Amino acid sequence: MSGLLGSATTTCCLAPADAVGTENKWDKTSPIVYSPLSQSETGQPRNPPTYPSHPFQMEQVDPQIIASDWLSSLQSALDAKDSIAFANAFLSDGWLRDFLVFTWDIRSLTGRTKIAGYLGGALEASAISDVTPGLEHAHIPPRVVPVAQMGPDVHAVELAFTFECAHGHGRALARLLRDAGGTYRALAVFMELADLVGHEELRTMPLRDDMTGLPGRDMQKEIAEYVEEMETKPYVLVVGAGQAGLIMAARFKQMNIPTLVIERLPRAAHSTLPTYPTNWPEFTPRDMLADWMENYVSTQDLVVWTNTEFEGRPVYDRASATWDVTLLRQAPKSPSTPRTSSSPPAPSGPRASPPCATSSASRPRPALGRLPRRRALRGRARGRRRRRQLLDRRLPGPRARRRGGRDDGPALADVRRRPGRVRGGPARGVPPDVPADVMDFRVAAWPFGLLKRMAIAGRPAAEAAQRELHEKLRKGGVQLYMGPEGQGLYLLVVEKLGGYCQGGVSPERFTGKGIVLSDGTELPADVVVFATGYMNIRDVNTALFGADVIEQTDEVYGLDDEGEIQGSYRPSGYPGLWFATGTFSTCRSQSKPLALQLRAIQLGLLKHDGTRAGSVDNI
Repeated sequence: MSGLLGSATTTCCLAPADAVGTENKWDKTSPIVYSPLSQSETGQPRNPPTYPSHPFQMEQVDPQIIASDWLSSLQSALDAKDSIAFANAFLSDGWLRDFLVFTWDIRSLTGRTKIAGYLGGALEASAISDVTPGLEHAHIPPRVVPVAQMGPDVHAVELAFTFECAHGHGRALARLLRDAGGTYRALAVFMELADLVGHEELRTMPLRDDMTGLPGRDMQKEIAEYVEEMETKPYVLVVGAGQAGLIMAARFKQMNIPTLVIERLPRAAHSTLPTYPTNWPEFTPRDMLADWMENYVSTQDLVVWTNTEFEGRPVYDRASATWDVTLLRQAPKSPSTPRTSSSPPAPSGPRASPPCATSSASRPRPALGRLPRRRALRGRARGRRRRRQLLDRRLPGPRARRRGGRDDGPALADVRRRPGRVRGGPARGVPPDVPADVMDFRVAAWPFGLLKRMAIAGRPAAEAAQRELHEKLRKGGVQLYMGPEGQGLYLLVVEKLGGYCQGGVSPERFTGKGIVLSDGTELPADVVVFATGYMNIRDVNTALFGADVIEQTDEVYGLDDEGEIQGSYRPSGYPGLWFATGTFSTCRSQSKPLALQLRAIQLGLLKHDGTRAGSVDNI
């Protein structure tokens, strides 16, 4: 097996080492300047970034001409292998986001000096050529687009282009703004490796395509042989059939990377992407989403073993660059090697020696609160997989409604240790006429670091839009929290995968009738439900792989100094071990660079020692 991926919102894989001021508007005649967020001695934001105000006249802009002129200047810099000229195509504090084009890594650079320094030796080695405007889709022509994060009058010229590079086929998306001299330069450019030459991602499911016209073709036999190969010779072992695990497995399948998914529960996806129907509910029930993802396993022909766990710890052999893994499936181990579908009829316990292997860290373990005198409570204390704390108790006043509309059940008190972040209003969805992969491409073209700066600067406007809701919540005693730097909900999810529902008090100890809070209040309770988050992914994997392995890995999740997700979708620090984390959108867009790295290793195009600095390009 060549890799292990977990499910839910975080996962890990094993792979071979070898083989705003008060005015939230933008002045198009002024240079773009993001002033650093200065902190007071208490750590609170003191001076948020400011933008000068001036309306943008869309009717005066021809996006075709602007895009063509900018792309010509970029092409000249690429032809000359001139990193300084390339950096000058950006605003003074513009952003370059690179997925595997200039190096086998995921990077974000801001400012001309850092961009030029990053490209110093990599620009020539990348061998970028055949820069061509547009993409294969007709959904991203040069156009003027609003940049709502900067204000209602802020617009940019957006363009996409394709190119060839040393690693394969590439594509890019740029957003341009006008500098003080009237020249359009890049606010942000996203460049990514799209495919390896000769090993492009499949766009269809050939095993299910019965229009080949081949005489004597036995489709069912081909599918059975495919399943057998996934089960007996996987290159990647994905541990955990939740969100991240299934998304990774589907991507690997399209990249011709043999993949087996294992899940310790009886059903896939029920630990907790695919494109949903147009009538999908805005607030999706948990079980409905799990059922949909379980159906995804079937429609995508993913090979999933349920009721399966590790027996002992996987062992990595550095000499052969493979993992030795023993699995327990449904019952005590059996000497046979199973060759069955994703719903095994019989127990089995196979051994495998994959070049890559992965673990079940995608399903984090609940962090159940530990308070004194727990046994004194006559009721029960339970852990819940949510990032808030609920105390189920009887209260005077309105009753809490149970499922089905009945109102005779016990009320729920929501007690939070810190303020919470609440967002109201309609959710922003994907336009029905735009393919999901195009929307993911556009979203990925915004570096997280840039989004964070814009969110901090746009905080006054964001709070104004939610003022009515926030005032009602405050009157009800809810403390609101926009993050330590005012970055808001989305960036808190990216940085902490939650941790934003927080409220002033915390539980101190149990009593015979309930629980005592830190402010001295005693609440009667029959059931106390702790929804305090999850254990860290590295802690979970320590139990699977041992401290000697996990201590060699980088921190996982949260943003690094460049604004990229730490330890995810790139070498983890330990050879053959990979992590995948984040939201649905992040998993979809970054599953491709992870798959490209594994495929390049499999083909012998890339070698590395497991560290980000240890890659060796064999192309």
